[in-house]
Amino acid sequence: MAVKSAYEDLCCSTLGRITGTWAKLAYLAERRTSDGTYEHWGFERVHGTAATQEVFLQAHRSLLETILHTRLRWLRDDLRESSAAAGVIASSYVSKLCSEPQRLLPSDCSKMTEQHLVWLLKTLSTLEDQPERDLRFASLSPQPGQ
Repeated sequence: MAVKSAYEDLCCSTLGRITGTWAKLAYLAERRTSDGTYEHWGFERVHGTAATQEVFLQAHRSLLETILHTRLRWLRDDLRESSAAAGVIASSYVSKLCSEPQRLLPSDCSKMTEQHLVWLLKTLSTLEDQPERDLRFASLSPQPGQ
């Protein structure tokens, strides 16, 4: 059996079983305590406390960076995939994400990163509350009667 690094273990074994990038980010946020440390009993038991903290923070930052560099249309598709896997409608799922954006952020994020994430969540929330539209043309095509 090949030995995995702690990061590979987290990404492949744990996060790999979670459907959707938003769901993965929510999962990591749920592991974070109010003091910014991560708790995962089984992971700590296998890899130790220091490795757990380092690896969870690294994965959290990586996922957030991925989200911030992803096209809005794909983030919306991922939101729908994540919400379907959780058994809720997308508008409810994004509302829950919007309710505590600070929890979705790893420690020491810049204000600009926080604002970018909040903007994305608010935009997705607005889109989910609107009738279905093709995002590629939403800003290019005037609506009938305009």
